[in-house]
Amino acid sequence: MASVDNVKHIALDMDGTIYLGGALFPSTIPFLDTLDDLGIEFSFITNNNSRSRAAYASRLRSMGIHIAPKQVYTSAHATIHYLQETWPDVKRLFVVGTSDLKAEFTDAGFACVDDEPEAVVVGFDTAIDYDRLSRTAYWISQSLPYIATHPDRVCPTDQPIVLPDCGAFCALLESATGRQPDAIPGKPNALMLQGVQQAGGLSPHEIAVVGDRLYTDVRMARDAGALAVLTLTGETTEDDLSAEPPHRRPDLVITGLDSLAEQLQRSHAQRKASKFV
Repeated sequence: MASVDNVKHIALDMDGTIYLGGALFPSTIPFLDTLDDLGIEFSFITNNNSRSRAAYASRLRSMGIHIAPKQVYTSAHATIHYLQETWPDVKRLFVVGTSDLKAEFTDAGFACVDDEPEAVVVGFDTAIDYDRLSRTAYWISQSLPYIATHPDRVCPTDQPIVLPDCGAFCALLESATGRQPDAIPGKPNALMLQGVQQAGGLSPHEIAVVGDRLYTDVRMARDAGALAVLTLTGETTEDDLSAEPPHRRPDLVITGLDSLAEQLQRSHAQRKASKFV
């Protein structure tokens, strides 16, 4: 049975894990308080890069979760890391995305340009228009490095609407240009955890990833060598879990964050007691 004994950091997905739509789960803040009590650090990871990490931190603070922006990692940060490692000479980017997304690249030392780019980055753009799509297709057709920040085809919402996401844009662009992205650094890519590892000086086995999706959160954790924890508070159902091949199942399955808090507290108490035996 998988154990939480080695966990020093918990990387939490957001929608479906700590809240649903705009409402926090009742167990979320007590869970985070438990982590503080046990000395376990935590961060939040999301593929949705339409907001900056500062904007996410502000939104979470409005819900009663007081964190620093550096505790938020989006697929933008995985993409920045990928570019810095794989294309170190690339500095001029044609970016499909919101002003917040472009600001993340600018803060990392890149220039977001419309002319003479050195690479194309497609993210989640909530205000994209036909002209922008046409220009994106043109630059992709020029054989520039082409990176999609994440593979999600739709963005989760509790409203009666479908929100086409980065993966849907890429499907359209593939139809127009014949090209798929050269890389997709966001979940389930293990690159999403590198920022967490580097910031905390952590080994993968010291990190637990908690999320509600088998094909992103759980797959990323398993590929990275972290503890994969699936919560049944979001997208994945017990039927979905039963249909999953054994080698792709999570290490732990919880019904909510309160269940994980109990396991962490029990592990901490057992380790503390063992010191006096």
